[in-house]
Amino acid sequence: MSRSTKLATAAHIMMYLAWNEGDRVRIDDIAKSANANPSRLRQLCSQLSQGGYIRTYKGAKGGIEAVLTPDQVSLLDLCVCIEDLNFFALTPHEANRKDPIGKVIAPTLARLYDDYNNIFREYLKATTIMDLIDMADQAPSL
Repeated sequence: MSRSTKLATAAHIMMYLAWNEGDRVRIDDIAKSANANPSRLRQLCSQLSQGGYIRTYKGAKGGIEAVLTPDQVSLLDLCVCIEDLNFFALTPHEANRKDPIGKVIAPTLARLYDDYNNIFREYLKATTIMDLIDMADQAPSL
């Protein structure tokens, strides 16, 4: 069972750009900050660029910069952009339909997960990158 870290990584990218407002930032610098593979970040940056959240520049003076301010980008916006909307999902394999639990588990959890996903989407819609920055400013130093 794996969990997606795409939202956390996209949020990291957007926060990094916000903290470096006005500067073109190299993906390698963000990769160091996120302790992530630069090629994985490039994939996400491509999606963020196509979604209109960042602008990319090639060449010696290349890099990326945010198009929108941190208060204009919600976490739901990022989820939609990077196609990471299944917060709660069923297993990819089908349960044994001859078993009393196996035949009801998927439809039962599907209803519940739909409710959870909708509630979580509303929460993400109300949370911006600026909110994350504000939370980070209040976090205790390690």
